[in-house]
Amino acid sequence: MKTMRIVQKMALGYLMLVLLPILVFGVYLYNQFYMDVISEFSEGKQELVVQAGEGFRARLKQIESIHSQFQYNQQLIDYLGGMYPSELNQVYTYLKDIRPIYVYAITGNKEVASIKLYKNHQSVQSVAGELEDLSRIDAKAIELLNAVNVDKGVWLNASYPAGKEGAGLPYLSYYQRIFNNSYTQSLAAMEIIVDDSLVRNLLKAIDVDQNIHVQIIYNGETVYRDGYDLSDEQTIEMQALAEESGKGFAYKRSQKLLVNSLSVPELSTSFYFYSQMDDVFVDIRKKAVFLGISLLLSLLILTGIYYATASTIVRRILGLAKHMRKVDENKLTYYEGGGSRDEIDFLTRSYNSLIRRIDELLTNVHKAELMKKEADYLVLQAQIKPHFLYNTLESIRMLAEINDDQEVVDATFTFGKLLRYTLTSKDNETMLQHELTNVQHYLDMHKLRLLDRFHYSIEVLTPIEHVSCPRFILQPLVENCIHHGVGRSRRNGRIDIVVKRENDALIIVIADNGPGIPPERLDVIRGVLGNVLDRQELQKENSGQGLYNVSERIRIFYGDHSALMVESQAGEGTMFTLKLKVQGGV
Repeated sequence: MKTMRIVQKMALGYLMLVLLPILVFGVYLYNQFYMDVISEFSEGKQELVVQAGEGFRARLKQIESIHSQFQYNQQLIDYLGGMYPSELNQVYTYLKDIRPIYVYAITGNKEVASIKLYKNHQSVQSVAGELEDLSRIDAKAIELLNAVNVDKGVWLNASYPAGKEGAGLPYLSYYQRIFNNSYTQSLAAMEIIVDDSLVRNLLKAIDVDQNIHVQIIYNGETVYRDGYDLSDEQTIEMQALAEESGKGFAYKRSQKLLVNSLSVPELSTSFYFYSQMDDVFVDIRKKAVFLGISLLLSLLILTGIYYATASTIVRRILGLAKHMRKVDENKLTYYEGGGSRDEIDFLTRSYNSLIRRIDELLTNVHKAELMKKEADYLVLQAQIKPHFLYNTLESIRMLAEINDDQEVVDATFTFGKLLRYTLTSKDNETMLQHELTNVQHYLDMHKLRLLDRFHYSIEVLTPIEHVSCPRFILQPLVENCIHHGVGRSRRNGRIDIVVKRENDALIIVIADNGPGIPPERLDVIRGVLGNVLDRQELQKENSGQGLYNVSERIRIFYGDHSALMVESQAGEGTMFTLKLKVQGGV
């Protein structure tokens, strides 16, 4: 195996792991498939039986509802209660108001063979076939009616009509009493005879393929059997299996026989449906044999195709691996792997995306280093003989104190603080509290120049003692507010600085009440800050790239989730918002 090529190993693995297991387990899989199909077929058949049974019960309920048409007909109640003493009135009322009920009920229910009432009052005139004396009703029906509530009825197996004895499917009869309006007196008993079409429709709904044999058992006795050649012992055994399964069906493999059952308690009747599974699955068995032979031939053919395909795949993988060995930080080249859309092409495109991302990261690191060098250069450029400047400012301050000029003293002291913050530190990082103090000194210097025309406020709403930041990220924004905002407005100027916390971010808002930024210029600023436009678009005669530098410095220092946002309304002012993702929270 160690000396074999990968293509040969793949082919051998295909033969040992695919072809051989299929041949060994083919019979087992077929048998399992056969039993699964049997199970699914049995369950599907039982669902069909249950659904047909629900429809059958619904039809029984519909036939039972005929009773309400008679019970709630006031003319019929009056007629049965003897409210019409004269024979003429009885005949007239019966023909006018009662006979139509019979006609409507029978014509509206095709399964109903006849409807008959058995009256209690002898004074009520009888009508042959429709209204007869109670003494002529089936004694068993009366016995069952006496055992149920007044609002319930009973179902029985009806006798076959004359000339149809033992002809086939059973007839059914439904009995229910009719009471007076107060339900205190029984006036008659109703009998509804249903022909065999009700049961026949049930069997048609279940026996779709006309290959199911039926047995109907009423009160433990077989009332119908379609002549299926099955002994009594086999019948009892299959019925017992169906009951024991708890699912209403059972399959006996030795006889290849399936039985589905349906119990209708209202009729005290059980239906059993027998299916010979050999007849059902003969086509499946033939197709399975044909499929097995076809599959074997296909496997042999596909083995050669698989070998050729594996060779192509391995060749492409080796090409990608060879290219990856030549890549280093000085040679980031893409791999041209072709135009396929398979997994190897996905790996190739992912590799090329990785190369592209590495190149971008190296570019960003290089850009960040250049920006840091630029900031360091600017700081270094400003550090021209700092001690000489400090001593000179201190001399000026002392002379101002001697001359009792407090304004010059304050201006000199504040300017000294600004220079000390600017020139003394070589580190590009400081504490946010120190940055705010430097901005306050900067604003104090402009306050001395603008006097009452300028006001400012600095409000810190969250602890910032341990928050660090890059140096000079706030002064360019404040300077922008003074030169392009407050300095261009004739009204009194104001700059407000607020430091607060929102969720997991530190928010610094710097707002002025100047003339605002024109919409076209605002779109350019936002495009540059969002890296949509080139930063050279931001360069103008009287404005530079301070905003872009601040945005990039906080993005590098705090991460990509930090940002500088600019909002402005013409005539209302401009607001800069710094959103800083401070490590560990605020």
